[in-house]
Amino acid sequence: MNIMIEIFGAFILPIILIPFLVRVTYNRWVSIGLAVIIMVAIFSKLESIWTIVTGILGLSIGSYLSMRIGKKVDKKWS
Repeated sequence: MNIMIEIFGAFILPIILIPFLVRVTYNRWVSIGLAVIIMVAIFSKLESIWTIVTGILGLSIGSYLSMRIGKKVDKKWS
């Protein structure tokens, strides 16, 4: 049960965290780096390879969403 919570957290955390940090820092690469640092701090004792795989999948989805948000903001303020 504990591993399922860890996998779920590794998937959901970057999806929520990266778009939020993009809105705060105004830089997608900084927000991705901060999200990776936060995830490493939280999941420092990785129990399975699936936590790493779902973390990478969550990071890629979060970065895609931040790219979409950036395009909408650029279009709105242009």
